[in-house]
Amino acid sequence: MKKINIFLGAILLSIWSVILFFGKHIGLSMLLFAIPITYYIVTLLEKNNKIKNNNSKFLIIPIIILASTYFIFNNSFFNLLNLLVIPILLIIMILSLTTTKLIAKTLLERILDIVIEPFAYIGETMTELRNLLAGKFNINKEKTKDKKSNNIIKGICITVPLVIIIIAILASADSVFSNMITNILNSFFNLFNNVDLMGIFIRVILIVCVFIYLSSFFYIITRYDEYFIDDEVKEENKSVDSTTFKMILTSLNVIYLVFCIIQINSLFMQKTNINYADYARQGFFQLMVVSVINLIVILITKKYADKTNKYINFMCIIMVIFTFIIILSSAVRMHFYEQAYGYTFLRLLVYCVLFTETILLIPTVLYIINKQKHLLRTYFTILIIVYIGMNFINFDAIIANRNIERYIETGKIDLEYLEDETGTDAIPELIQILDIENVDEQTKSETIRYINEVYENLSIEKMDFRDLNISKLLARKIIEGIK
Repeated sequence: MKKINIFLGAILLSIWSVILFFGKHIGLSMLLFAIPITYYIVTLLEKNNKIKNNNSKFLIIPIIILASTYFIFNNSFFNLLNLLVIPILLIIMILSLTTTKLIAKTLLERILDIVIEPFAYIGETMTELRNLLAGKFNINKEKTKDKKSNNIIKGICITVPLVIIIIAILASADSVFSNMITNILNSFFNLFNNVDLMGIFIRVILIVCVFIYLSSFFYIITRYDEYFIDDEVKEENKSVDSTTFKMILTSLNVIYLVFCIIQINSLFMQKTNINYADYARQGFFQLMVVSVINLIVILITKKYADKTNKYINFMCIIMVIFTFIIILSSAVRMHFYEQAYGYTFLRLLVYCVLFTETILLIPTVLYIINKQKHLLRTYFTILIIVYIGMNFINFDAIIANRNIERYIETGKIDLEYLEDETGTDAIPELIQILDIENVDEQTKSETIRYINEVYENLSIEKMDFRDLNISKLLARKIIEGIK
């Protein structure tokens, strides 16, 4: 690919990004930007013979899917988080496409390098652009030409101020001349009465800044092999005495055995006289952390201990079983807690984390019995799939629906939380409050006030193709149907 195409792609993407995002909410615009920049980067790497691992192109799928959530849903948490996740996935795709083996240990360092380094190469990139333009338009760099150009600039700098001073003096000396100059200036400025000059200026500055960064980014990923040299896997013979791992695993498993017996008696079989909501009020986060620590212990043990040691493998399997019981205990605690105190985004998020950990136990067991070689790659794939699923679950609608069901059963509902923490995704569910037969007047009036407020905000907001959002359109249509 010709070098000039790097800069042409950068300027087109820069202009497109400012058109899509400046002064608008993110909606369809994210998808409209993700598709061309992803396609351009892959094409750029292909044309420069940088691709060594075509299988990594599958990462285009989650990038595009996550970008589409801005068009479909209106969840503030995922909208913010995806601004970080999407670029990281894009960079991981670039790194994995251009290396035969990407080592997890150095992944974070390489991600930071490829994000920060373009700033260090801005000068070199702009010099390359100047040289390309000079060759393209046959600009002669001889000293005589440079001297002539300098003389022209010097002449302009002297002439313009002098002309302004002379015109000002003449205008003060003759009223007819003054009126003529005034009319000319008024006619000129009237052309820009309806033009947002400041907005245009800011857009131009943004385009220039984005262009400079993208140019430097594209320049280094096509010119410098140092970013894409395969990580050298240094096999260090660090052997830890198996006795150490046996002691650690045995001790932890004994503790977990006692703990799991208590959990089975108190939570699952309900053999103790306790208030389950109070009992579950604390503990699920701690248990979730413990389950993560257990996975780390297993991975470290399998990496440094004797992989053929049957006792260690057996203890690892036992720890996986206890980890599953701990995860289940955490989920049961959260269930009791939700029944007593209601449903929130964070509490549903805990379920998702626990579900993910449970799924990760499957490849972990295969890894322990030496049936799984690429464990981290499997983990990464599972995490991407689960995260995409979380984006499409529609948390706000679930939270609203479950809190309404709880209101029907108990007469308790936290409308303030639903109003502050859920978006337009929850409107189809919240409207159901108005159809409840025995709804109290305060809850009904507060719901009507909130729905009217949402409708007013949606009516004021003028959407075009850039910030188009199905959730907002659906909410406005539903509210109009009941008004």
